[in-house]
Amino acid sequence: TLITEPFLTDEVLFESQTDEYWSALRTNFSEDPFVGNLLINNAATVNAIFIRIDDDLNSYLVRDEIIAQIRTILADLDHKYEFRLAGIPYFRNQYVHMLNDEILMYISISSIFILMLLWWLFRNVRGVLIPISIVWLTILFTVAVIVLTGGYFEILSSTIAPILLCVGVADSIHLLVKYQDSRLLGHTPGTSLRETIVVLGSATLLTSITTAIGFGTLVTSNVIPMQRFGVYTAIGVLIAFIITIFLLPTILPYFKDGVKGQKAQIRTHQYLGILLNRSFKWVLSYHKAIVIGTLLVTVVFAFGATNIKVNGKIFDDVGKNTQVMKDSQFFSDNLAPQFPLEIIVNTGVESGAFDPDLLQRIANFDVFLTKYPEIERTTSIATLVREIHKVMSPDEFALNPLPNERDLIAQYLFLLELTGTDAISKLVDFDYQTIRITSNIEDVGSYRMNQIRDDLNIHIDEYFPNETVTITGTSILVADLTGNIVGSLATSIALAFVFISLIMGWMFRNGKLVLISILPNIIPLIIAAGTMGFLGIDLKPSTAVIFTIAFGIAVDDSIHYLARLRIELARLGSLSKAIAVTTEKTGRAIILTSVILITGFGTLATSAFTSTMLMGTLTCLTVVTAVVADLFFLPALLHWMKPNIKLKAKA
Repeated sequence: TLITEPFLTDEVLFESQTDEYWSALRTNFSEDPFVGNLLINNAATVNAIFIRIDDDLNSYLVRDEIIAQIRTILADLDHKYEFRLAGIPYFRNQYVHMLNDEILMYISISSIFILMLLWWLFRNVRGVLIPISIVWLTILFTVAVIVLTGGYFEILSSTIAPILLCVGVADSIHLLVKYQDSRLLGHTPGTSLRETIVVLGSATLLTSITTAIGFGTLVTSNVIPMQRFGVYTAIGVLIAFIITIFLLPTILPYFKDGVKGQKAQIRTHQYLGILLNRSFKWVLSYHKAIVIGTLLVTVVFAFGATNIKVNGKIFDDVGKNTQVMKDSQFFSDNLAPQFPLEIIVNTGVESGAFDPDLLQRIANFDVFLTKYPEIERTTSIATLVREIHKVMSPDEFALNPLPNERDLIAQYLFLLELTGTDAISKLVDFDYQTIRITSNIEDVGSYRMNQIRDDLNIHIDEYFPNETVTITGTSILVADLTGNIVGSLATSIALAFVFISLIMGWMFRNGKLVLISILPNIIPLIIAAGTMGFLGIDLKPSTAVIFTIAFGIAVDDSIHYLARLRIELARLGSLSKAIAVTTEKTGRAIILTSVILITGFGTLATSAFTSTMLMGTLTCLTVVTAVVADLFFLPALLHWMKPNIKLKAKA
C-alpha cells in the first residue's frame, strides 16, 4: 500500500513542536524534488503560493480582476508578512498599466511642447487650436472605436496615442502652411481656403491612405496583438484625415489673422524660403554627388543592418529598478525562475512510460538539462518513480535509484493512482504514452533560447532516438513569437511597398518616377536598421513597430513633395522650375511638420521603458533622415534622371 500525506496537517500544534521537529521538516522540504526551491526555499524563510488561471478565461480583464482580489486579501496580512507578486500573467498586466501611465504622461508633455512650438510657428490662435483640436479628437474617436469593438490597450496598442498625436498633426500643418502662404501673398480668406483644399486635398488623402496601408498591412501578421495594433492605428490615421478635411475648412474662416504675429510669420516664412532656395541651388550644382553619396551611405548602413540580432525577452523593456522587476528577481534568487521549459516525449505506444530503459534515459536527460547554467529544477515521471521507489524499496533504491522491471514501475504508478493524487496527471497522459519533462529557466531572451533549443535538438536525438519529442513552454513560445513578429513585419512592409508603388504608378503613369518615389522611402528604413545594427539594439516586438512608423512618416513627405511637383510642372512646364518651387513651398511644410514630429517623439526618448525610449529616439532619427532624403536626395535624383512626366490636365 502506498499512502500520501501532507507535510502539515490541521492537527499539528505548531507552538508545541521542538526545534528538532522543524529541522527534520525543513530537511524533508528541501529534499523533496517537487517542493524544494519551488514552493519553499532551503532556509524555510520563503514560501510560494501558485495560482493557475483557466486557459479559456486567461484575458487581460480577468487577470486584472484576479490581481485586484489577491491584493485585497493580502492587505489584511501585510502587518505580519512581506508579500511579493510575480509570474507571467501578473507581469503582462502590470506592464500594460505602467506603460499606459507613462504614455499618458508623455502625451501630456508632448502636447505642451507641440502647443508651444505651434504658437512660435504661427503666432496666432488659429495655428495652435486647430491642429491640437484635430489630434485630440482623433485620439478620442480612435479610443472609442477600440472600446466599441471590444478592444483594450495592451503592450503594442498603448503606443497608438503618441503615434497619432505626432503623425496626425502633419496633415493640418501642411494645410495651414499652404493657407498661410496664400494669405501672405494677399489672397482673400475664401480664395486661400479654396486653393488650399484644391492643391493639397488629394495629396493629404493619398498620404493618409498610404500611411493607413503601412499600418494596415500588419493585419497579415499571425500575431493577434500586432494585428490589432495595425488595424486600430490605420483607422486612427483615416479618422485624422476625415476630421482634418472637414473640420479645418469649416472653422478656419472664423479665425482672424493675428496682426501682432504677422511680422514674425513673414520673417519665418522668408527665412525658410531663403534657406530652401539656397539648398536647391546647392542640390542643382552637386546633384550627382548627392545621389551617389546618399546611396553609398545607405549601403554602409545596410551593412550595419545585417548585424541586427533578433532577441526578445518575456520580461522585456522594464527597468531593473522597478518594483515588478525586483519582485520577479526575488523569486528567481530565493526559489526558482518563473519561466517553464517543457519537453514532451511521445513514445508512440500505450504504457510506453513503463519502459525501464526509457525512464533511465529520461533521468539522464534531466541531469543533462541542469548542465545549462540558465536551467534549474527539472522534474519528470522518472523523478516521481524514483521517489516512490525510495519509499517502497529503500534497499533496492540504494543499489539502483530507478526500478529495472516494467511490471514494478506499472505497479508503483497504479498504487499512486489509488491515492487520488494529481501528481501523475501533471507528468504523463492518461494512457502513459506521452511524458512531460518540465524545468525552470531564466528569462534568457529569444536569441539565447534558440541557441539552447538548437543544441537540445542535437542531443534529443541521442537520448530519444525512437520517440517523438517536442520542445515547448513560455520561453519557447516567446522565441517563436519574436521570430513571427519580425517575419510579419517584413511581409507587411513589402506589401505596403507594393500597394504604394501601385498608387504612385496610377498617380504619375511613369515607371521611372515610381522608382524615384520609392527610393527616398527606403533610405530612412535602412538608416534606422543600420543604426540598430551598429549600436547593438535588438530587434524585438517593441522595436519592430518602429519600422512601420518610419515608413509612414517617410511616405507622407514624399507624396506631398511629388504631388506638389506634378501641380507645379503642369503650371510652369519646366521640370527644373517645378522642382525649385516645390522644394521651397512643400519643403517649408515638410520642415515644420518634421519639427513637430521631433518635438513629439523626442520627449519619449527620456522614457524609462526601453521600447518607448527607442521608439522616440529612432523615430526622430527617421524624421531627420526623411527630411534629408526628400529635400536633398529626391530633388537631386529628379534633376539627374529627368523623368518624362505626362500630365493629362493641369491641376
